[in-house]
Amino acid sequence: MTRLLLLGGLDPSGGAGVTVDATVAAMHGVEPLPVVVTTTIQGLRGFRSAAPVPADVWRAQVEAVLADGPVAAVKVGYVGDAALAADLSEVLSPLASEAAIVVDPVLSATAGGMEPGGALVAAYLEHLMPLAALVTPNTPELEALAGGDPAALLAAGAAAVLHKGGHGAGREAVDELWSGGSKTRWPRPRLDCGPVRGTGCALASAVASHVARGAALSDACGRAGDWLASLLEGLAPRSDGLPRTLPLSRGGTATR
Repeated sequence: MTRLLLLGGLDPSGGAGVTVDATVAAMHGVEPLPVVVTTTIQGLRGFRSAAPVPADVWRAQVEAVLADGPVAAVKVGYVGDAALAADLSEVLSPLASEAAIVVDPVLSATAGGMEPGGALVAAYLEHLMPLAALVTPNTPELEALAGGDPAALLAAGAAAVLHKGGHGAGREAVDELWSGGSKTRWPRPRLDCGPVRGTGCALASAVASHVARGAALSDACGRAGDWLASLLEGLAPRSDGLPRTLPLSRGGTATR
């Protein structure tokens, strides 16, 4: 089976991070290889703190899974620490020529409470953008990383940028892929489902899964966005105002 390396954070509430990544990968017909590089304390009421896993531990885990065979793609999720971003780039650099690296630059939490700081932003730009076959910022993340301009991330070394439109306004949520000098847009109806945790993790993991299975990048982004929209369709906001958890149980398999 096609293998997808997943590097990110552990969310004890199960609403985001590598737990979601691994579930989405399996739903899309690839073998998930989840490696936790940082642990978090968070839940529906917000993000509290994070602590990196010792580098010798997660590096040894990566070495172990790579010894079992090649990976077709890599998804990098929550990093949370500038030094960790630099360490990840050292490990990922040898893989970049063989596996598509999808970077989800997590700089905020749906439930609030995450304060990434300028050092982490700078580390993303210096260490991870040059390795990224695709980077998937939402609007606040794109603003923090590049002043809102996808072209600035391309100039920093990313091969392509998928600007997610969920944080915008208006009747449509528009995802935009900037790649190879062209822009592809996917306008979809904006859904009145309230805040939902894990959507960014799920979208990037779905894209990485499609790419790992051989899909062209544009096709992978479009199919992943349509799949995520289908999960959210008909979902109502919680009456208490807290974020919902992404309803992955509604998704079945998504290998088409």
